[in-house]
Amino acid sequence: EHYSLSLDLFDLAAKCALANGDIISMKLLSQQVMRKAQSFEDTLNVMYCITNYLAYSSKLPESIEKSLDILSRLGIELRGRDLSVEVCVQETKDLLSTYTYDELLNMRRMTDSTMIMAMKF
Repeated sequence: EHYSLSLDLFDLAAKCALANGDIISMKLLSQQVMRKAQSFEDTLNVMYCITNYLAYSSKLPESIEKSLDILSRLGIELRGRDLSVEVCVQETKDLLSTYTYDELLNMRRMTDSTMIMAMKF
């Protein structure tokens, strides 16, 4: 009946637990969301918390792998590409160079909540 509200509360509680360093609570809250979620998209916030936890606890390769898995499930395939920072920065510069500053400032705001979330990963 109050699924959306409950989901928001559990997402925020997991985020707060991570911020407070209470990893056990963050994991328990995340597991609850993963079990009760009605869609993959409903799990994205807690999966973002989990990838952050992995990165914060010096498990960066695991965090990257989990992020790539999530992006793949969202239809964004990055495996097999050269993902060095330099290549990514240059690719972004090349893409942006085709637009003027005014065009960039006046672009439509992104509204696809799944893609907005994907950009975090």
